Amino acid sequence: MRKFYLHTFDKSITFDLNTEKALAAEPQGLGNGFATSYKESNDGNHLTNVKPSFDPITLKIYFNADGSDGYGNYKSLLTFLSACGKSDFLFEYDDGITDKFCDVILKSITKTEISSEGLFCETLTLERQTYWFEIIEDSFIFGKSELDPVFPMSFPFGFSGALFNSEHKARNDFFSPAPLNITISGNIFYGLNIYIKSLAGEIISQIDFQSEPAAGAVVTINATKKKITVTQNGVSTNGYDLTDKTKQSFLYLPQGEYYIGANISASTTGKIEVSIRRYLYD
Repeated sequence: MRKFYLHTFDKSITFDLNTEKALAAEPQGLGNGFATSYKESNDGNHLTNVKPSFDPITLKIYFNADGSDGYGNYKSLLTFLSACGKSDFLFEYDDGITDKFCDVILKSITKTEISSEGLFCETLTLERQTYWFEIIEDSFIFGKSELDPVFPMSFPFGFSGALFNSEHKARNDFFSPAPLNITISGNIFYGLNIYIKSLAGEIISQIDFQSEPAAGAVVTINATKKKITVTQNGVSTNGYDLTDKTKQSFLYLPQGEYYIGANISASTTGKIEVSIRRYLYD
């Protein structure tokens, strides 16, 4: 059975479209499409560009299957949409085989009268911004992480300690580059370099830090939204000036297999968390 959900971008708030208070039906716009551009010449038309072009996602939503008049349920959806404001939010679609997401913005929601059959049904229209993707398939940490004790043999044998990691092999099978979302914390920023390189060792793209935030700050580099944020004591500010503008500010994993890494050592006091948004052709 198909299921649909709406989430704020950080997934802190979810609106369920599968209940008697708000039941989604008759979905449209869940497929994929492309816009093409051509250049005319004496030899005919030549394809010059192909880019994604998505139909709007539309859903019929029934608000009074719970036996109420439905107005309170309708208001609950408006409250969720108001919390999202003009920003992107997430549309989740589980077809029973793959649970997937896309970024959307609100285009419209109708407001009509209850029908003569007693149905309170409105149409929600969302402008789709991205391909479908999984959240988040690949997630790994650069730096030192503590290991729990493991006992492959009976007591008193066993092992516990710390694992150090500064490089990770990752693969992107999709034809569009996969955004890397990075969170950095600790005494780690001075001279920090985070990179993507080929299996042969060629640097494909890299982020260099040219300055440090205040002690205790956490830096988030969100390639999906193209934002660098510094958070300290619950206050977030723009961190775009931290990086060297002669290099990249955001990293995207090309199609194929690559290494993602950082120039840190086992003595580094901090960590770098990297997540990859996995796009799907579904």
